[in-house]
Amino acid sequence: MTEDKTSLGKRLSKNRLKLEQEYKILSLLGIGGMAEVYKAEQTSLSRIVAIKKLKPSLASNSEMMERFMREAQSAANLQHENIVQIYQMGASDSDHYIVMEFVEGMDLKSILKSAGKVPWEIAALIGRGVAHGLYFAHQRGYIHRDIKPGNIMLSFRGEVKIMDFGIVRRIDSELTQTGAFLGTPSYMSPEQLKGQGVSEKSDQFSLGIVLYEILTGEKPFKADSEQALIMKITTEKPKNVRALNSEVPRRLARIIKKMLNKDPRKRFTDARELMQALENLLGKKVLSQAPNLIAQYLRTVQAMSEVDKTKKTAELDSEPVLMEGRAKTRKLGQKVQAGRNKEERKIIGEEWQEPQESNWMVKTIILLVITLAVIVIFILFNDQFIWLGKHLLQLISQFF
Repeated sequence: MTEDKTSLGKRLSKNRLKLEQEYKILSLLGIGGMAEVYKAEQTSLSRIVAIKKLKPSLASNSEMMERFMREAQSAANLQHENIVQIYQMGASDSDHYIVMEFVEGMDLKSILKSAGKVPWEIAALIGRGVAHGLYFAHQRGYIHRDIKPGNIMLSFRGEVKIMDFGIVRRIDSELTQTGAFLGTPSYMSPEQLKGQGVSEKSDQFSLGIVLYEILTGEKPFKADSEQALIMKITTEKPKNVRALNSEVPRRLARIIKKMLNKDPRKRFTDARELMQALENLLGKKVLSQAPNLIAQYLRTVQAMSEVDKTKKTAELDSEPVLMEGRAKTRKLGQKVQAGRNKEERKIIGEEWQEPQESNWMVKTIILLVITLAVIVIFILFNDQFIWLGKHLLQLISQFF
């Protein structure tokens, strides 16, 4: 049974902990609209955790406090491999915090920014992982209501994790039937936007938008205003995924099309059926290698992200900048200075050398011209101009 706000608040008060005694803050991971997230070490257990702290300015906001506490309580009840685990929640002075599993990896929002489109096999594996976590939550009566790239993490161990249960609702809650406008409009289902109430299939629609976006690099519904966006999501059919990415298998395109059906009744029966459809598409061989495939892909994306952060040159191809002999690594786009004729450079694996001016080259050309002239003279004029040929040969010997 769900705790009400009063009883949960009392429990938080009883469990007041001093953060500085229990945890050693290592770094700031990010700042959101309502909270700050830190990487920390739990000294008593010598483990790395993430601490999500409600902003002090929002501590007096009852609505935000309720949402923050609901996230902790909801996620704490959902122990699953595809859901970020909650270890503890509490309060210390003016700080209200949640201690959770630290996932070393990247969220899909960051991945999209660094790498653009995601290979279809990886996208299908991500969809399968999220569907698995959602099915677990749905079976226990929880709807996420805010599935989007920023709330899906990939770990360097090849895991797929759902985050942020801040606006989760119980399936049997009356609030799911109100016109409350919570979530991210770009990823909301038509019924959610119309205020008709949400269900497990609303999460399915949101996941369909995520898969569409990571496969094509574009959202299926785009508009200049929120009102226009709502109109498109509720009335328009998106382009077929394959129209924007022909590498996507037809079966996967059909799966996404079904997830994005305006009528919830025409989507998959539940997240488990969706998960099974994705598994049938991927096959046993890919599924057996899923963690390794995801981890390898994420390392590649991370490397691309690091290049973006550190490069001080123009755009690089995927091959590294090499240096050979006396060559010096230069910024791409820098003009080669005159007078460095003997330097050899390798840029993007392709050798480039400046032309060299040489007396030897000039002499060779002159020799060829004079030799040709002598041959012509001997052929045309024979003995009459032998003296001219001899004179030319003397000039050649003097020149060299």
